[in-house]
Amino acid sequence: MADRLTLYYTSDTHGYIYPTDFISPGTLAQGLLRMPFVHDGNTLIIDGGDTLQGSPLTYYCRALGKPMPCADVMNDLKYDYVTLGNHDFNYGYGTLKDYLLRSNAKCLCANVRDSAGALPILPYALHTLENGLRVGLIGVVTHWINRWEKAENLGSVAVSDTMEAARGAVNALRGKADVMIGIYHGGFERDLETGRLLSDTDENIGWRLCEELPFDILLTGHQHIPVANKVIHGTHVAQTPGNAKAYVRLTIDGKGAISSRLCEPDAPPVVKPWEQTLYDDLNQWLDTPIGRLSGPLRPEPKLDMALHGSKIADFINRVQLDASGAQVSCAALSNDVAGFREQVTVRDVVSSYPFANTLVVLRVTGKVLKAALEQCATYFKVAADGSLAIGDFFLRPKEAHYNYDFFCGISYAFDLRNPAGKRVTKLEYQNEPVSPGDSFSLVMNNYRATGSGGFDCYLPCPREKEIQTEVSELILNYLSSHKLVQIMDERSYTVVLPDGSRM
Repeated sequence: MADRLTLYYTSDTHGYIYPTDFISPGTLAQGLLRMPFVHDGNTLIIDGGDTLQGSPLTYYCRALGKPMPCADVMNDLKYDYVTLGNHDFNYGYGTLKDYLLRSNAKCLCANVRDSAGALPILPYALHTLENGLRVGLIGVVTHWINRWEKAENLGSVAVSDTMEAARGAVNALRGKADVMIGIYHGGFERDLETGRLLSDTDENIGWRLCEELPFDILLTGHQHIPVANKVIHGTHVAQTPGNAKAYVRLTIDGKGAISSRLCEPDAPPVVKPWEQTLYDDLNQWLDTPIGRLSGPLRPEPKLDMALHGSKIADFINRVQLDASGAQVSCAALSNDVAGFREQVTVRDVVSSYPFANTLVVLRVTGKVLKAALEQCATYFKVAADGSLAIGDFFLRPKEAHYNYDFFCGISYAFDLRNPAGKRVTKLEYQNEPVSPGDSFSLVMNNYRATGSGGFDCYLPCPREKEIQTEVSELILNYLSSHKLVQIMDERSYTVVLPDGSRM
């Protein structure tokens, strides 16, 4: 008996259309150009958002004013429906509008409204397959966009509560669809195996959507967690890893049984002449020398960097202090950081700092600084035998090593013999102890300035300055303006281990 529905799903592709991560040599099982989708009247091809930002390609197109190629590639693959991700707003209203107008797929996002009426966004759709199966589709995105995104990038767009918008769309389709599918750019707030609550915020509400709404299928994203063939409260759920490293193939058979699996994109890439030209131009630009360091900056294992310090983070902090004039700086590293060679190219910079972040200078007190450091100290998990691991908050429900900050301009110490919340045993500025009422200018990226990552202590702090140039561009400018950047050991903190030894 033939399947009643075949569905292909991608999410969080972040502009990775080519079979490369722009770092490793050779052709990888990655990228939209390797997706082996076969389209017919009983097939749907869907994307869950975060398409327009996050790769060297999207940075290049943004920097040189070129149109994003994502819509054209997705048109060739015959995508039927897409929703929006939080990062799709990072490059502003104009970039988003161009993408949606170039796309042949229908954009479904029930909690996104454009008061200007220029963005072709629908809350839901009812799609009837050739075999007569009526499929209701509803798109929603995490409303934490309102917390993260700059107002000028949203333009005339308003983002409403995710759950309420999803509930309204479900009610509109109730009784009209044989199968109800949610396309949610958000993830899960609970452990998928145990149901244990992992986050008490509403950034991710995938579990709650399954619990409260009658979705047969919920296609999720945002967290980059590989999930397939899982059922929560009767809803079949799936999610892909990021950067087009996998896709979901889901079927509903003739008896109505739903099954799904994660697949590597392994089709031979068929590259059109314009795609090859873009690829060649991009790589030529990425290999442009931009500056020199006195030595290479290489990443180390994440726990080692948190314990011993990171010269990569030190360098980013130096750039942030130079650009802002602040007294103190904090910087995080991405989950996957390439590092810098001695002869730095553009590739090194955009591969090591892929975020579309700008800078914010906050006026903070010594009390706030200590609270932020205590949050960072929760990165270290101490086992009963005294061994160290990475704290669950930074691993579940998704890896979030970028929520550990390295500070420059202060000296401090963590004592891991103490419980979380009481680990900061030293905090000094210019060799003097910092008192709770002392005042400092602290520069950080705009994501951290929203309090995200467990740093709610920053929310009441006044903003002194905003630097709208992206950090990656600030790094490029810093390198190009210095003939040689001396790399020094600028580590400003120590960690006391459970056995009393110091790192």
